[in-house]
Amino acid sequence: MLAPVAVGIAAGIIGFLPLFISLRLARRSTSLSAMSAGLYGLAGTFVSLIVVAVALIVCAMVARDVVLPFGVAEIVALIVSTSAYVVYKNVLAKRKK
Repeated sequence: MLAPVAVGIAAGIIGFLPLFISLRLARRSTSLSAMSAGLYGLAGTFVSLIVVAVALIVCAMVARDVVLPFGVAEIVALIVSTSAYVVYKNVLAKRKK
């Protein structure tokens, strides 16, 4: 039962990478339009959810009996990594200045 949870956590963190990249691109964008930054975030969220869904489908096809712990660990890891990044960028990084 520990292996599916560990793999789910890894898949959740890998699922966060497209969102991380899109948020970095949105912050570095020179456009003054809020639409371009919003599109970066929306595209990153979409690709992240695609990565998470594909990993969940592969788990369901390979090992159906561990889909629930894998899926819960994956989603929790995605939410925790996203929340930690947002808190770090918006709260903790601003205190250091």
